[in-house]
Amino acid sequence: MPPKITLKYLATELGLSVTTVSRALGGFEDVSVATRERVQAFANDVGYQPNQSARRLKTGRTSSVGYIMNGAQGDFRDQFNTRLLVALGQALHDAAPEHDLIVTTVPEDRDELETYKRFIDGGKVDSFVVARTCIQDPRVDFLLDSGVPFVTHGRTGRADEHDWVDINAADGFLRATRHLIQHGHRNILFLNFFSDLYTAVERETGYLQAMREASLAPSSRHCPHGYASAYQVAREVLASADAPTAFVCASDIFAYGVMEAVSESGRAPGRDIAIIGADNLPPLMYQQPSLSTLDISFETVSQALIELVLAPREGVPRHRCFDYELLLRDTTG
Repeated sequence: MPPKITLKYLATELGLSVTTVSRALGGFEDVSVATRERVQAFANDVGYQPNQSARRLKTGRTSSVGYIMNGAQGDFRDQFNTRLLVALGQALHDAAPEHDLIVTTVPEDRDELETYKRFIDGGKVDSFVVARTCIQDPRVDFLLDSGVPFVTHGRTGRADEHDWVDINAADGFLRATRHLIQHGHRNILFLNFFSDLYTAVERETGYLQAMREASLAPSSRHCPHGYASAYQVAREVLASADAPTAFVCASDIFAYGVMEAVSESGRAPGRDIAIIGADNLPPLMYQQPSLSTLDISFETVSQALIELVLAPREGVPRHRCFDYELLLRDTTG
């Protein structure tokens, strides 16, 4: 095998012109099916790798998928982002090894849409995965107007106009809250994200339905700063005369903050106060008891996201929705 496999080498070995080989590898229909299959098989056998720079100039495609993180919604230290990015990278490699996942962060005080525009105008990526979607999401508005392919991890107010992959959070939080009620809890506090996130509304919908079914008074608080906010809220309510006996948390990060506050109050998570989180994230530090949580496979979700983003199409948007699994561990006794 020569040190570098080129189109010219393939053409010489196959007895074809360079143009024919190039068009055969490109899938052009003016080359017969038999010739295309013969060329592709030989190229695979000898380990031919196309010149990506030349292909980019010819096709206008970069073989890259963009993922832009807003500092207001966490960065690489955020466990949710980390697990999703790892799973996305693996799914993209498995589906299309020649593609790259291009990741960048935008500081909280900067215009995120400027980064999307720069990526598009500079031809840096072919498509985007958009996560942590809002009901009214300017990123989705911008991408729909620009015509650039994208898929969202989560729904939006315009969900019928774009591809999305989501979790049935309303059903998951309904089941989690029902479980606590069935085990005798009546004062259940729900710690949620800000309500502009689509998933925050879905999570609260499930919680409220379960509380209404049991004729119980709902109580919810927002935790804008994750662990710290949840910890502070839990400290406050646990010191009150009407302290909750259970917490349902929109994220495991919130739940870990609650666990710390419960322990500091002299109570035992699971024995004295029940706690359920979401997303099955690893603990921030080694600790017991283990956290009850709503689990979802990041790998399954990422495979669906990559499947949709690699095959953009016009017409009816495609949707995938997965269910949470309720994992009962120590913090629910």
